[in-house]
Amino acid sequence: MAKDPSILEFLDAKSDTIDNLKAILTNLTRCVDDGMVDLESSYYNSLLTLLDEASLSETWDEIEEVIAKAKTLEIDVAVWLSSHGQTSVSLPWPKAPKRKQS
Repeated sequence: MAKDPSILEFLDAKSDTIDNLKAILTNLTRCVDDGMVDLESSYYNSLLTLLDEASLSETWDEIEEVIAKAKTLEIDVAVWLSSHGQTSVSLPWPKAPKRKQS
């Protein structure tokens, strides 16, 4: 039985989003372990929340909302890292397929 390509595309996007969030979290954790301060663990907690939201996403609208928040958080973390003399690489985020107009 063939799978619906749009479902597979969604699952790939969901997986890529989770992978990106984990990459940001790993980078953040490494820097905090090296002595940088994430006040009240705000970035860490935000990343955990987004990981949960991404894991529970069941529609393109839900994953797109997570991606939008994640992109903003990625920029915030990059600015925080640069203020401590660290650099980061911009991550490729999934895009929803164009929707057919009825």
